[in-house]
Amino acid sequence: MLKWLSLLIILTVSSVNYAWSQVWRKTPIEVFGGLSGLHYFGDIGGTADASNLMGLKDIKISSMRPGIIVGARYRISKPFQVKAYYSTGFLAQTDKGSRNERRNFAFFTYTNEVSVLAEYYFLPESDENYFYSIMQVRGGLRHFKRPWSAYVSLGAGALNYYVSAMENLIGSNRFIGNKHFTMVIPVGIGVKYAIYPRISVGAELGAKYTLSDYIDGYTSIYSQHNDLFYTFVIKANFKLNYQVKRNIGVPRKKKFFFF
Repeated sequence: MLKWLSLLIILTVSSVNYAWSQVWRKTPIEVFGGLSGLHYFGDIGGTADASNLMGLKDIKISSMRPGIIVGARYRISKPFQVKAYYSTGFLAQTDKGSRNERRNFAFFTYTNEVSVLAEYYFLPESDENYFYSIMQVRGGLRHFKRPWSAYVSLGAGALNYYVSAMENLIGSNRFIGNKHFTMVIPVGIGVKYAIYPRISVGAELGAKYTLSDYIDGYTSIYSQHNDLFYTFVIKANFKLNYQVKRNIGVPRKKKFFFF
């Protein structure tokens, strides 16, 4: 009796696991939201000398500002997805501690961005991403499918922004605060970890190259590049329960009573 009961439990759990495994196939639409940190690189701020190790020395945790992101993605195929998002946040920087400290310019910018990106998963999401094996009872319940996935992304979008001058930039004839719109090219690399079949968390590092040199309200003859800012995002992802209903169609007429 105990043998048959054990077999019944194994078959039941296995069928449940299989049913959950189909969630990834039946849910091509995923929504997400998260918190981000934004870091600006441009004509204001930077290191105290010209040697900045390709920008690495310009990175300061104190210069990061908060943001929020919400969006959705659609799974086209196993390695390819497309996503669209809206993000809002702040950028800020100051000349204090930089090689232009005597100038003492500073700014604060509020941003709104809408972008569409293509994602390529070089470590694809598993079709059975989060499941436990009933055969591992002694060691407890564990993953036996890969919960991790990783991707790179590239896209285009629009950025609406409003700059406020600070410190010596206030009242300066060098301040240009009437620019409010630019195109943006976002690129990124990210990872996701499946907690449940339809729920995952992720982190993404992105760079936003803008087609404007006025995100900080200032440019100079020494400026060689447009403004750039980086983002680091922590996200929660949720797959919607979406299924395409089969078209049953209109019943055909019977030629004979037995057809």
